[in-house]
Amino acid sequence: MRKELPKFFEQILNITEPWYIEEIEQQGNTINIYVDFKKGAKFEYNGKYYSAYDTVQRSWRHLNLFQYETYIHARVARIKTDDGTKTVEVPWARKNSGFTLLFEAFILELYNHMTVAEIAKKYNTTQNRLWRILDFYVSKELEKQDFSKEPIKTLSVDEIARKKHHVYLTNFLDVEREKVVHIADGKDAETFLSFKERYTEKNGDPTDIESICMDMSVPFKAGARKHFPKAKIIFDKFHVLNVLSVQLDKVRARENKGYHEILKRTKYLLLKNPNNLTKKDKVRLDELMEYQHLDTVQAYGLVLEFKKMFDYKKPSYAAKYFKRWYEKVMKSNIPEMIKAAKTLLNHIEGILLHIKTNITNGKIEGMNSKLRGFTKRAF
Repeated sequence: MRKELPKFFEQILNITEPWYIEEIEQQGNTINIYVDFKKGAKFEYNGKYYSAYDTVQRSWRHLNLFQYETYIHARVARIKTDDGTKTVEVPWARKNSGFTLLFEAFILELYNHMTVAEIAKKYNTTQNRLWRILDFYVSKELEKQDFSKEPIKTLSVDEIARKKHHVYLTNFLDVEREKVVHIADGKDAETFLSFKERYTEKNGDPTDIESICMDMSVPFKAGARKHFPKAKIIFDKFHVLNVLSVQLDKVRARENKGYHEILKRTKYLLLKNPNNLTKKDKVRLDELMEYQHLDTVQAYGLVLEFKKMFDYKKPSYAAKYFKRWYEKVMKSNIPEMIKAAKTLLNHIEGILLHIKTNITNGKIEGMNSKLRGFTKRAF
């Protein structure tokens, strides 16, 4: 059985002729696999075969075997070619990498579930080495981009803060394929021009894009309409509700000066999703709702009523519901809520398109934490 082990590992590690495993050694918490090439072996380069004239020693980190860190060590041949001296490429790792192909594939999968810092700690390596893996494969994918083969129909756009002091990036996501296709510096209208230039450079036709889902910022609306005039603009539900949340908190802050004992420590209670309230939260909220004379309590009720609009499946029904809700807000005489209602009225077409299509920025919002980490190095 021991004699068969090298053959077994050669198969699973993609170690093929003229390479072979010379020795497998366990030292403490580490397994070392030593690889060599057969005497007299010739190596192909540009259609010609060459003999080794000397060698260099190389090592690669491989997937853990059980609880053991595993490394492959090899005497790698160098050959003299018509183009000068070349180091032979090995079948189990890519050029200039200190990891095997299987280890790199594993890291790419882990990155969907963990941060680079977490992976580095778990597998006893440095973040910089892992970032180099990610940088390589992201760059490789960018080179392969061809939007004539994968035209984008629905685009999701969202900004993230890259650093403190209002330094932003704007991300563009292909909704159907669920992948980020472009990242632009800033969060103004020119980010759409940046994406358009990239899209056309990679054989895309701007008229491919039928819908753009985004927030209600003026620069985003201007950029979308200027550079993608035929695309329908959909306003993301989260950002729509955020308009109301911001104004609701302003009502609370205004009234807190005169009703501090009633409204103290209610900011997050009022902004929290009702489905996520604890028993203690519910008791406190019920107590607060008894003060119906407060603008804050009335505004909270108006926010809850607005949310019901998203229960409608048909935009026409939702539009009628919105009209009734809007009229109710106007009669409330709560200035902050009136301002919010007018903002929503100015964007109602895009809000109703969300109800019709059910397209949101949810996927790109979920990616934002990873995108922040990646773009800190890329920009």
